[in-house]
Amino acid sequence: MNFQQGYRPPQPPKPPKKRRVFPIVLAIMLVALAIGAGTFGYMAIRRAQEEKARLQALSDAVSPYNETFLPGIYVDGISLGGMTAQQGIDAVLAQIKDRQTGWNLGLTYRGHLFYTLHYSDFGVSTDVGSVYALLEPLYRKGKLGTLEERKAEMDAVAQEPIHAYTTESEMTDDRLDSILSQIQAELTTAPQDAYLAYFDPDAADPFVIQPEQYGSALDVAAVKEEILERAAEGKSGTLEFQPASVAPGVTTQDIRNQVTLRSKATTPISSASTEDRNSNIRNAFSFLNGKTVAPGERLSFNKVTKERTLKNGYKYAIEYVLGMEELGIGGGVCQASTTMYLAALLSDLQIVSRISHSDPVSYTTFGQDATVVYGRHDLVFKNNLNGTIYITAKVVEKKKNSLECQVCIYGPKLEDGVSYTLRTDTVETIAAPLTETYQKDTSHTYVTYKDEEPYQVRQARDGFVNETYLLKWKDGELIEEKFVSRDTCKARGAVYAVGTLNRED
Repeated sequence: MNFQQGYRPPQPPKPPKKRRVFPIVLAIMLVALAIGAGTFGYMAIRRAQEEKARLQALSDAVSPYNETFLPGIYVDGISLGGMTAQQGIDAVLAQIKDRQTGWNLGLTYRGHLFYTLHYSDFGVSTDVGSVYALLEPLYRKGKLGTLEERKAEMDAVAQEPIHAYTTESEMTDDRLDSILSQIQAELTTAPQDAYLAYFDPDAADPFVIQPEQYGSALDVAAVKEEILERAAEGKSGTLEFQPASVAPGVTTQDIRNQVTLRSKATTPISSASTEDRNSNIRNAFSFLNGKTVAPGERLSFNKVTKERTLKNGYKYAIEYVLGMEELGIGGGVCQASTTMYLAALLSDLQIVSRISHSDPVSYTTFGQDATVVYGRHDLVFKNNLNGTIYITAKVVEKKKNSLECQVCIYGPKLEDGVSYTLRTDTVETIAAPLTETYQKDTSHTYVTYKDEEPYQVRQARDGFVNETYLLKWKDGELIEEKFVSRDTCKARGAVYAVGTLNRED
């Protein structure tokens, strides 16, 4: 291979010249590493410091409650925050004790204390073991786990406090029922009805009435309800019992309404009436005075006043037979029967049997009289009222030497404003007969000898017919007129007494 002079064949290219980079890079890397290592160390230290501070802050926040309750924990309303376990237990138990012994309620009546109630009377109690069981988990709040967990639980309690309550046994009312039952027995009294103690016909007020007495009754159900309400609210104090008044069924006024004066009848006793005649009236009245007649019963004048005999206390006195005077035992009793009859009429009692005299009498209007003859003519009336009637009968002195018969009938009260009167009308006149009657005077009362002038013992008189009515008034107005009787007074001819003896020559 020929090469021209001076010609140099192409040479292969020279490899590039190697620079000394690695040492530089290495140096740089070492410097960077040195710088990074320093920075990292600083950051690590800073982070360690911050973590330590954080942990210290957590510890500072939770450590005060390492042995106390967290704030925000309440038991029975007591704030246990900051209390030790024992302090919390003591506080809760103390309040339980105060609650059970601090409430009291005195049960009183008119200054007398029957009983003082406490919760123990209701069987209320709290189990101490249950208190410990309730407080233990509350005490552990914020004490278990990491600082973070403890702080988180503490914050949760602070944000939403815990309210817990001890459990008491339920109230029972067996004991209370027993106490109230005993008190009820003392405060409950039965009312006492008024009643007629006795009837004294001779007293100014003939009726002695035992007044009514009001009873009392304790409404135990209402009292118990109020006691339970106070116990539930914890209100101490006293509860004054107020038994209800229980009215009797019969009052004094009720009795008075059954023994009011229904009628008072009087007839004047003539000043010519002898003492024996007056004695006969008094004797008849002594049997009637104080007599009572039950509803539906009848009163027979003859039966009550008994047969007119000396043995029964009657005396001889003048009585009128067919318009003429005769001496007989019991003369004057007809005035007693007439007065009784008038009182019965004015009381609106039912007249069962009654006979008028054959002639007018001096002490009342003909037709308003009642004659009696034992065994023949009787005065009988019936108590047609709804209550017992009471009779007083006596001879009274209106004024000096002036006597009258007085019969009062007491019984059920008349309707307010009502009263009764009698009216008698003559409805017919009967002419007296012209004939004369002569009767031998065997007793020589008026005439002894046959040659004496006859003695007129009865004048001729006309007869008449009377009708009697019972008038009912209300507040001064006549509201009813009831027919009572139609009685005939027969016309009488003149009667003369003649002697029966001859004169001695």
